[in-house]
Amino acid sequence: MPTALVTGSNGGVGLALAQKLRDAGWRVVLHGRNPDKLARARDRLGLDDALRADLARPGDVEALAAGLEARTDRLDALVHNAGLLHPTFERAPSGVELTMAVNALAPAALTDRLRPLLERTAERHGGARVVLVTSEAHRGGAFSDVTPEALRTPLDPGRYWSVKAYAQSKLAALAWGLETARGLDGTGVTVNACHPGLVRTGVFDGFGGLTGIVTKAFSVLYLPPSVGAAAPFLLATDPRYGERTGRYVRRSFLTRPHEVRPSRAARDPATGRAVVEALRALAGA
Repeated sequence: MPTALVTGSNGGVGLALAQKLRDAGWRVVLHGRNPDKLARARDRLGLDDALRADLARPGDVEALAAGLEARTDRLDALVHNAGLLHPTFERAPSGVELTMAVNALAPAALTDRLRPLLERTAERHGGARVVLVTSEAHRGGAFSDVTPEALRTPLDPGRYWSVKAYAQSKLAALAWGLETARGLDGTGVTVNACHPGLVRTGVFDGFGGLTGIVTKAFSVLYLPPSVGAAAPFLLATDPRYGERTGRYVRRSFLTRPHEVRPSRAARDPATGRAVVEALRALAGA
C-alpha cells in the first residue's frame, strides 16, 4: 500500500489532503503539533498512524522521522504541508526566526533525514515523491545575500513585518525544493511544489491592524480546504509527476492546478545551491 506522511494534517489543507489520499487507498501518517487536534483528526479519518511534533524544534523533526521509520519501511510521498505566518518576531529554539524555521528549515531537515527511506522506496516500488506546499507569496521575497546568518534572521527584528517574513520563508523553501529536485534527479525521487490557492485555513487568525482588515475583506475569495488539497493531491498521485520533477503548480480562485514558472530567484540554480547549503548549516548548528 502506498504510504504518505503529510505534515500539518490535523486541519485545513493537510487534513483534506489526508482524507483524499485515504479515500484513494493510501496509508496516511498524520502529523500535527497540537495533540488534541491531532487526536480529533485521527478519529475523524479513522486512521491509526499519527505523530506529534513541533517542527520549530530540531529534536522534534528527528523524532518525527524516527517515528515514521518505526511504523513503515516505505514512503511514497513526503508532503510538506505544515506552515506558519507568525504575527510578531520570534526565534525558534534553534535560533532561527520562527516562520523561516517552520516553513523552510523543517522541510529541508526532514527531507534530508528521510532521504534514504525515499530512495529505498523509489528503488523497490518504482518511485517516490516530495511535495512542497508553498505559496505565490514567494514572489514577494528577495535575497540580497544567502548565508546561514541571513536565513537565521531574514528581517531586522526591529522592523519585522509578518507578511514579508512569510514571503522570505516561502522563497527559501521553493528555492530549496527546486534545487533538491536537481540534486535527486536520477534517483527515482521527484520533488515538486504547489500553491494550493488562498485557502480558509486560519493562518491569519489573530492578526489585527491592516493585515487583519485586508484578510477579512478578501475572505469571500478564499477556497475551502477540500479544493485547496487538489494541487498537492495531483503532485502526490498523478503518474505524470512520477516522472516530472522541479515543477511548480498553481491553483487560483478561477483556475485548476496548472504549471507556471516560479520567480526568477526561486528557480536560479546558484540561489538554490546557496539556500540548500545555508539550511543544512542551520540544521546542523
